[in-house]
Amino acid sequence: MVQKNSLKKVIVIVGPTGVGKTKISIAIAKKYNLEIINADQSQMRKKLNIGTAKITSEEMCGVKHHLIDFLEPISEYSIKDFQDDARKIIDNLDTIPLIVGGSGLYVDALITNYVLSIKKRDEEHDDKFSSLSNEELYQYLYSLNEEAALKTHPNNRKRVLRYIQIIEDNGKLIDTDNTPYYESMIIFLNDDRNVLYDRINYRCDKMIENGWIDEVQDLINQGYNINDIKEIGYKDIKDYLNNILSYDELVNKIKQDTRHYAKRQITWFKNKMNCIEVINDSNAFETICNLIDSFINQ
Repeated sequence: MVQKNSLKKVIVIVGPTGVGKTKISIAIAKKYNLEIINADQSQMRKKLNIGTAKITSEEMCGVKHHLIDFLEPISEYSIKDFQDDARKIIDNLDTIPLIVGGSGLYVDALITNYVLSIKKRDEEHDDKFSSLSNEELYQYLYSLNEEAALKTHPNNRKRVLRYIQIIEDNGKLIDTDNTPYYESMIIFLNDDRNVLYDRINYRCDKMIENGWIDEVQDLINQGYNINDIKEIGYKDIKDYLNNILSYDELVNKIKQDTRHYAKRQITWFKNKMNCIEVINDSNAFETICNLIDSFINQ
Protein backbone atom coordinates (compact mmCIF):
# COMPACT_ATOMS: atom_id res chain seq x y z
CA MET A 1 0.00 0.00 0.00
CA VAL A 2 1.41 3.39 -0.98
CA GLN A 3 1.73 5.72 1.96
CA LYS A 4 1.29 9.45 1.52
CA ASN A 5 4.22 11.68 2.39
CA SER A 6 2.04 13.98 4.46
CA LEU A 7 -0.54 12.10 6.51
CA LYS A 8 -4.01 13.55 6.75
CA LYS A 9 -5.18 14.24 10.30
CA VAL A 10 -8.20 12.47 11.75
CA ILE A 11 -9.87 12.76 15.13
CA VAL A 12 -11.33 9.60 16.66
CA ILE A 13 -13.72 9.20 19.57
CA VAL A 14 -14.17 5.64 20.79
CA GLY A 15 -15.70 4.18 23.92
CA PRO A 16 -17.99 1.49 25.28
CA THR A 17 -21.67 1.34 24.46
CA GLY A 18 -23.76 3.72 26.55
CA VAL A 19 -20.90 5.98 27.62
CA GLY A 20 -22.21 9.04 25.77
CA LYS A 21 -20.22 9.17 22.53
CA THR A 22 -23.15 10.48 20.49
CA LYS A 23 -23.86 13.59 22.53
CA ILE A 24 -20.26 14.68 22.95
CA SER A 25 -19.34 13.95 19.32
CA ILE A 26 -22.17 16.17 18.09
CA ALA A 27 -20.99 18.99 20.35
CA ILE A 28 -17.41 18.58 19.08
CA ALA A 29 -18.50 18.43 15.44
CA LYS A 30 -20.57 21.60 15.78
CA LYS A 31 -17.77 23.51 17.52
CA TYR A 32 -15.14 22.62 14.90
CA ASN A 33 -17.47 22.34 11.87
CA LEU A 34 -16.59 18.67 11.31
CA GLU A 35 -18.35 15.78 9.57
CA ILE A 36 -18.76 12.48 11.41
CA ILE A 37 -17.88 9.06 10.03
CA ASN A 38 -19.73 6.34 11.90
CA ALA A 39 -17.53 3.44 13.06
CA ASP A 40 -20.23 1.55 14.95
CA GLN A 41 -21.16 -1.45 12.85
CA SER A 42 -24.63 -1.80 14.40
CA GLN A 43 -25.62 1.75 13.45
CA MET A 44 -24.87 1.05 9.81
CA ARG A 45 -27.96 -1.15 9.48
CA LYS A 46 -31.41 0.05 8.49
CA LYS A 47 -34.48 -0.80 10.58
CA LEU A 48 -32.37 -1.62 13.67
CA ASN A 49 -33.06 1.74 15.24
CA ILE A 50 -34.21 1.41 18.83
CA GLY A 51 -32.13 -1.66 19.66
CA THR A 52 -28.91 -0.03 18.47
CA ALA A 53 -29.67 3.37 20.02
CA LYS A 54 -29.19 4.77 16.52
CA ILE A 55 -28.82 8.53 16.39
CA THR A 56 -31.92 10.30 15.07
CA SER A 57 -31.97 13.13 12.54
CA GLU A 58 -32.99 15.47 15.36
CA GLU A 59 -30.05 14.38 17.50
CA MET A 60 -27.67 15.02 14.58
CA CYS A 61 -28.41 18.75 14.91
CA GLY A 62 -27.49 19.30 11.28
CA VAL A 63 -24.10 17.58 11.53
CA LYS A 64 -23.30 15.54 8.42
CA HIS A 65 -22.97 11.81 9.17
CA HIS A 66 -21.46 9.19 6.88
CA LEU A 67 -21.83 5.38 6.83
CA ILE A 68 -24.92 5.26 8.99
CA ASP A 69 -28.29 3.61 8.29
CA PHE A 70 -27.33 2.37 4.83
CA LEU A 71 -27.14 -1.45 5.08
CA GLU A 72 -29.98 -3.94 5.11
CA PRO A 73 -30.54 -5.56 8.54
CA ILE A 74 -29.04 -8.83 7.31
CA SER A 75 -26.33 -8.20 4.74
CA GLU A 76 -22.62 -8.84 4.42
CA TYR A 77 -20.36 -5.87 5.09
CA SER A 78 -16.75 -6.64 5.90
CA ILE A 79 -14.12 -4.67 7.73
CA LYS A 80 -12.41 -4.33 4.34
CA ASP A 81 -15.59 -2.79 2.93
CA PHE A 82 -15.62 -0.29 5.78
CA GLN A 83 -11.94 0.46 5.36
CA ASP A 84 -12.41 1.18 1.65
CA ASP A 85 -15.61 3.21 2.03
CA ALA A 86 -14.41 5.31 4.95
CA ARG A 87 -11.08 6.12 3.28
CA LYS A 88 -12.86 7.33 0.16
CA ILE A 89 -14.95 9.67 2.29
CA ILE A 90 -11.96 10.94 4.24
CA ASP A 91 -9.95 11.58 1.08
CA ASN A 92 -12.80 13.69 -0.32
CA LEU A 93 -13.27 15.82 2.80
CA ASP A 94 -11.79 19.30 3.01
CA THR A 95 -11.96 19.24 6.81
CA ILE A 96 -10.57 16.91 9.45
CA PRO A 97 -12.98 13.97 9.83
CA LEU A 98 -14.39 12.96 13.20
CA ILE A 99 -14.58 9.16 13.42
CA VAL A 100 -16.95 7.95 16.13
CA GLY A 101 -17.85 4.46 17.24
CA GLY A 102 -17.42 1.47 19.46
CA SER A 103 -16.19 -1.07 16.92
CA GLY A 104 -12.49 -1.05 17.73
CA LEU A 105 -11.27 -3.25 14.92
CA TYR A 106 -13.10 -1.10 12.36
CA VAL A 107 -11.32 1.99 13.68
CA ASP A 108 -7.96 0.27 13.84
CA ALA A 109 -8.28 -1.09 10.31
CA LEU A 110 -9.15 2.39 9.06
CA ILE A 111 -6.38 4.46 10.63
CA THR A 112 -3.48 2.01 10.31
CA ASN A 113 -2.02 0.02 7.43
CA TYR A 114 -3.99 -3.13 8.14
CA VAL A 115 -3.83 -5.66 5.33
CA LEU A 116 -7.05 -7.61 5.53
CA SER A 117 -7.54 -11.14 4.31
CA ILE A 118 -9.82 -11.31 1.27
CA LYS A 119 -10.09 -15.09 0.95
CA LYS A 120 -13.71 -16.01 0.30
CA ARG A 121 -15.81 -17.55 3.01
CA ASP A 122 -16.04 -21.33 2.83
CA GLU A 123 -19.55 -22.56 3.68
CA GLU A 124 -18.38 -26.17 3.85
CA HIS A 125 -15.97 -25.09 6.60
CA ASP A 126 -18.87 -23.48 8.46
CA ASP A 127 -20.95 -26.66 8.23
CA LYS A 128 -18.38 -28.50 10.37
CA PHE A 129 -19.48 -26.41 13.34
CA SER A 130 -23.26 -26.56 12.83
CA SER A 131 -23.78 -28.62 15.99
CA LEU A 132 -22.07 -26.05 18.22
CA SER A 133 -23.97 -23.30 19.99
CA ASN A 134 -22.80 -19.70 19.61
CA GLU A 135 -21.10 -19.83 23.00
CA GLU A 136 -19.37 -23.15 22.25
CA LEU A 137 -18.20 -21.83 18.90
CA TYR A 138 -16.90 -18.65 20.54
CA GLN A 139 -15.00 -20.67 23.14
CA TYR A 140 -13.36 -22.62 20.33
CA LEU A 141 -12.26 -19.38 18.69
CA TYR A 142 -11.01 -18.20 22.08
CA SER A 143 -8.92 -21.36 22.42
CA LEU A 144 -7.41 -20.75 18.99
CA ASN A 145 -6.68 -17.07 19.42
CA GLU A 146 -7.73 -15.01 22.43
CA GLU A 147 -7.00 -11.72 20.66
CA ALA A 148 -9.25 -12.67 17.74
CA ALA A 149 -12.08 -13.61 20.11
CA LEU A 150 -11.94 -10.19 21.76
CA LYS A 151 -12.57 -8.58 18.39
CA THR A 152 -16.14 -9.83 18.12
CA HIS A 153 -19.25 -10.81 20.04
CA PRO A 154 -20.19 -14.45 20.76
CA ASN A 155 -23.55 -13.97 19.05
CA ASN A 156 -21.94 -12.76 15.83
CA ARG A 157 -21.77 -16.32 14.52
CA LYS A 158 -20.80 -15.42 10.96
CA ARG A 159 -17.80 -13.41 12.09
CA VAL A 160 -16.72 -16.01 14.65
CA LEU A 161 -16.82 -18.64 11.89
CA ARG A 162 -14.94 -16.33 9.56
CA TYR A 163 -12.20 -15.74 12.13
CA ILE A 164 -11.89 -19.48 12.80
CA GLN A 165 -11.53 -20.17 9.07
CA ILE A 166 -8.85 -17.51 8.61
CA ILE A 167 -6.89 -18.63 11.67
CA GLU A 168 -7.07 -22.30 10.67
CA ASP A 169 -5.93 -21.43 7.15
CA ASN A 170 -3.22 -18.92 8.01
CA GLY A 171 -2.32 -19.52 11.64
CA LYS A 172 -3.32 -15.95 12.46
CA LEU A 173 -6.25 -13.61 11.90
CA ILE A 174 -4.76 -10.87 9.76
CA ASP A 175 -1.43 -9.62 8.55
CA THR A 176 -0.93 -6.38 10.42
CA ASP A 177 1.15 -3.36 9.75
CA ASN A 178 0.51 -0.95 12.59
CA THR A 179 2.18 2.01 10.93
CA PRO A 180 -0.31 4.88 10.64
CA TYR A 181 -2.32 5.50 7.52
CA TYR A 182 -3.53 8.80 8.97
CA GLU A 183 -2.17 11.05 11.69
CA SER A 184 -4.72 10.19 14.35
CA MET A 185 -5.68 11.43 17.77
CA ILE A 186 -7.79 8.79 19.49
CA ILE A 187 -9.91 9.85 22.45
CA PHE A 188 -11.18 6.98 24.57
CA LEU A 189 -14.34 8.23 26.30
CA ASN A 190 -14.85 6.22 29.46
CA ASP A 191 -16.57 6.39 32.82
CA ASP A 192 -16.57 4.80 36.25
CA ARG A 193 -17.62 1.18 35.79
CA ASN A 194 -20.60 1.41 38.15
CA VAL A 195 -21.81 4.65 36.56
CA LEU A 196 -21.49 3.15 33.10
CA TYR A 197 -23.39 0.01 34.09
CA ASP A 198 -26.17 2.08 35.68
CA ARG A 199 -26.40 4.08 32.46
CA ILE A 200 -26.56 0.88 30.39
CA ASN A 201 -29.32 -0.54 32.58
CA TYR A 202 -31.33 2.67 32.35
CA ARG A 203 -30.87 2.88 28.59
CA CYS A 204 -32.04 -0.71 28.12
CA ASP A 205 -35.21 0.05 30.08
CA LYS A 206 -35.87 3.14 27.96
CA MET A 207 -35.25 1.28 24.69
CA ILE A 208 -37.86 -1.32 25.61
CA GLU A 209 -40.27 1.40 26.75
CA ASN A 210 -39.73 3.20 23.42
CA GLY A 211 -40.86 0.21 21.35
CA TRP A 212 -37.94 -2.16 20.87
CA ILE A 213 -40.22 -5.20 21.13
CA ASP A 214 -42.47 -3.73 18.41
CA GLU A 215 -39.39 -3.10 16.27
CA VAL A 216 -38.49 -6.79 16.42
CA GLN A 217 -42.09 -7.82 15.71
CA ASP A 218 -42.10 -5.55 12.65
CA LEU A 219 -38.91 -7.19 11.38
CA ILE A 220 -40.49 -10.63 11.84
CA ASN A 221 -43.60 -9.44 9.98
CA GLN A 222 -41.37 -8.29 7.11
CA GLY A 223 -39.90 -11.78 6.83
CA TYR A 224 -36.49 -11.26 8.43
CA ASN A 225 -34.89 -14.17 10.25
CA ILE A 226 -34.10 -12.61 13.61
CA ASN A 227 -31.53 -15.33 14.31
CA ASP A 228 -29.39 -13.75 11.58
CA ILE A 229 -29.34 -10.39 13.35
CA LYS A 230 -26.23 -10.34 15.51
CA GLU A 231 -26.94 -7.19 17.50
CA ILE A 232 -27.59 -7.67 21.21
CA GLY A 233 -31.20 -8.21 22.24
CA TYR A 234 -32.94 -8.96 18.96
CA LYS A 235 -32.87 -12.75 19.26
CA ASP A 236 -33.80 -12.46 22.94
CA ILE A 237 -36.86 -10.38 22.10
CA LYS A 238 -37.84 -12.98 19.50
CA ASP A 239 -37.56 -15.61 22.26
CA TYR A 240 -39.73 -13.43 24.49
CA LEU A 241 -42.34 -13.13 21.73
CA ASN A 242 -42.25 -16.93 21.44
CA ASN A 243 -42.73 -17.33 25.21
CA ILE A 244 -39.27 -18.82 25.66
CA LEU A 245 -38.20 -15.96 27.96
CA SER A 246 -40.30 -14.11 30.50
CA TYR A 247 -40.29 -10.32 30.43
CA ASP A 248 -38.01 -10.11 33.47
CA GLU A 249 -35.66 -12.72 32.00
CA LEU A 250 -35.55 -10.75 28.75
CA VAL A 251 -34.69 -7.45 30.40
CA ASN A 252 -32.07 -8.95 32.69
CA LYS A 253 -30.42 -10.85 29.85
CA ILE A 254 -30.19 -7.81 27.58
CA LYS A 255 -28.73 -5.72 30.38
CA GLN A 256 -26.19 -8.40 31.29
CA ASP A 257 -25.13 -9.00 27.68
CA THR A 258 -24.75 -5.26 27.10
CA ARG A 259 -22.64 -4.82 30.22
CA HIS A 260 -20.42 -7.73 29.15
CA TYR A 261 -20.05 -6.19 25.69
CA ALA A 262 -19.06 -2.85 27.22
CA LYS A 263 -16.46 -4.61 29.34
CA ARG A 264 -14.94 -6.25 26.26
CA GLN A 265 -14.89 -2.90 24.47
CA ILE A 266 -13.06 -1.27 27.36
CA THR A 267 -10.50 -4.08 27.38
CA TRP A 268 -9.92 -3.61 23.66
CA PHE A 269 -9.50 0.16 23.78
CA LYS A 270 -7.21 0.06 26.79
CA ASN A 271 -4.99 -2.75 25.53
CA LYS A 272 -5.08 -2.52 21.74
CA MET A 273 -5.23 1.16 20.85
CA ASN A 274 -3.03 4.14 21.60
CA CYS A 275 -5.77 6.22 23.19
CA ILE A 276 -6.07 9.27 25.40
CA GLU A 277 -8.59 8.31 28.07
CA VAL A 278 -11.11 10.98 29.03
CA ILE A 279 -13.69 10.40 31.75
CA ASN A 280 -17.13 11.57 30.63
CA ASP A 281 -17.76 14.00 33.45
CA SER A 282 -18.67 17.70 33.48
CA ASN A 283 -15.16 18.60 32.27
CA ALA A 284 -15.03 16.12 29.38
CA PHE A 285 -16.05 18.51 26.61
CA GLU A 286 -13.50 21.14 27.64
CA THR A 287 -10.79 18.50 28.03
CA ILE A 288 -11.45 17.10 24.56
CA CYS A 289 -11.51 20.58 23.01
CA ASN A 290 -8.11 21.34 24.53
CA LEU A 291 -6.75 18.08 23.12
CA ILE A 292 -8.17 18.86 19.69
CA ASP A 293 -6.76 22.38 19.71
CA SER A 294 -3.29 21.03 20.44
CA PHE A 295 -3.64 18.31 17.80
CA ILE A 296 -4.81 20.68 15.09
CA ASN A 297 -2.13 23.26 15.80
CA GLN A 298 0.86 20.97 16.24
